[in-house]
Amino acid sequence: MEMTSDQVLERVKRIVVEDLDVNLGYDDLDETVPLFEEGLGLDSVIVVELISFIEKRFDIELGDDALNMETFKDLRSIARVIREQLARQQV
Repeated sequence: MEMTSDQVLERVKRIVVEDLDVNLGYDDLDETVPLFEEGLGLDSVIVVELISFIEKRFDIELGDDALNMETFKDLRSIARVIREQLARQQV
């Protein structure tokens, strides 16, 4: 069954709140806020953990082409890349 953009985004937000040690509440997460620096302030260690959780929860493997700053700009862009990956696997 194909997930909607909102469903993917919801799951990514849950991973950030429940699995990562970031001290953020679900309601604190705006999917358009940058993940780094002036945004949520995530560091590279947290992002590596995030990638690992995403790959496990969605049963996907993010290719090298997806592992870049553009993908991890914000939660919305991460969700878009996950949906693209899920669509590729269903072919």
